[in-house]
Amino acid sequence: MLVDDFLLQPSVRKASAGWKFISDRVAGGVSAGRIEFGTYEGRSCLHLIGSVFPNSTGGFIEAVTRLGSRGRNLDAHLYKGVRLRVKANRRPLKSALTEPAEGPYAIRLQTMETRLPGQFYEASFATDGTWQEIDIPFARFKPVSLKSPLNLRLVTGLAVVAAGERLDADLFVDEITFYKETKMYNKLTPEEERVMIYKGTEPPFSGKYVNHFADGSYTCKRCGAKLFDSSSKFHSSCGWPSFDDQVKGAVKMVPDADGFRTEILCANCGAHLGHVFKGEHLTAKNTRYCVNSISLNFTPAGQETKAADEDKPGDDHTAKAIFASGCFWGTESDFRKAPGVISTTVGFTGGHVDHPTYRQVCTGRTGHAESVEVVYDTTKTTYEQLAKLFFETHDFTQLNRQGPDIGKQYRSAIFYLNDEQKEIAAKLINILKKKGYHVKTELTPASKFWPAEDYHQDYYKKNGKTPYCHIYRKIF
Repeated sequence: MLVDDFLLQPSVRKASAGWKFISDRVAGGVSAGRIEFGTYEGRSCLHLIGSVFPNSTGGFIEAVTRLGSRGRNLDAHLYKGVRLRVKANRRPLKSALTEPAEGPYAIRLQTMETRLPGQFYEASFATDGTWQEIDIPFARFKPVSLKSPLNLRLVTGLAVVAAGERLDADLFVDEITFYKETKMYNKLTPEEERVMIYKGTEPPFSGKYVNHFADGSYTCKRCGAKLFDSSSKFHSSCGWPSFDDQVKGAVKMVPDADGFRTEILCANCGAHLGHVFKGEHLTAKNTRYCVNSISLNFTPAGQETKAADEDKPGDDHTAKAIFASGCFWGTESDFRKAPGVISTTVGFTGGHVDHPTYRQVCTGRTGHAESVEVVYDTTKTTYEQLAKLFFETHDFTQLNRQGPDIGKQYRSAIFYLNDEQKEIAAKLINILKKKGYHVKTELTPASKFWPAEDYHQDYYKKNGKTPYCHIYRKIF
């Protein structure tokens, strides 16, 4: 996504074009400078020039622009980082053979959470005196004067900065963009993103793998990389899955932002897993990898790992079906207990909004239906058996409602994935009509299925309750 390529002529550039100059003088400093727009070495550029004098606030000059429109923030969570084409008068502080050095130049991001002066997220970059294309992953941005991690859904501003040391700054910027991840990772629900991308934590004892001790392996939900073997899992009574060893090289350890703990990340994709603790003497290895269940998938022993792409069948004996029959808590409760069902996921489909949230769907304006994606073993059950269960566990004669839940999001619908499913569903609907039922069930091609937030998954199992609008009755 292009932030700016500075192609407008200087005569057209005004404050309303989006960029303005700020220095530390707003906080009592003495740094000074300016920004210009023009052509340099054949490139249309923003030129940040001035003198930086360190002081108690760090000392800085910056060119800053607002992101988003009409007072709204920018959602940048689908991007990996900021890409710059720049030329500056500063060389790296380290050898080019080592890690990229931090320099006096930086990108700062503002979000809806940076409400006070001096609060921002910053990532420095080094320059070598030539034109460079520099990628700065969002993972490198560090919070300044606040503790909350960078929330990419709430970005409001971006600044190009010279800061922190005595410097006669001279920086040309040819283009700024947000770039996307080149690797393809699994789609995450908002709750999964809160933990894995924004480094949140699920409530203790709430995760599906806390008391799970089957034989197999645990993989990263974002990329599918194998992280832990079941042989390393142990009871710790801490409220989260605990392991005393990792698959070699699978987990990366970094200092946590709190300055005390050690964070653990998937070494393949950088997803947040949890924290590691040593010296507790809980096992002979004296190590506890404390992991959020929501960051993991599990593959039973003897099965081929397909965790990197849950949207594809695991083998020739696995298939999918998508049903909607009112509140998806009740729909899932019935299917997850059915013989031959491998897994169930509640979510939304049939609408026109990408990445819908539960709150958005509840407005009835996204067009989605609360739905359940069922993965089943074709050697143990059939699509027809599942479709019969669908009709026998809800009132398919109600239009755009189910019991007390009213709205198109609660409609009765079968989203078929192929012609065979369509024919089977149509056959059952005709049988019901011949029996005298006024069937209101929609039969429509499947579209993108968006998993719902994690707290909706296995809702009745987690909360020990029973469905309020789904009752089984024999029909076929």
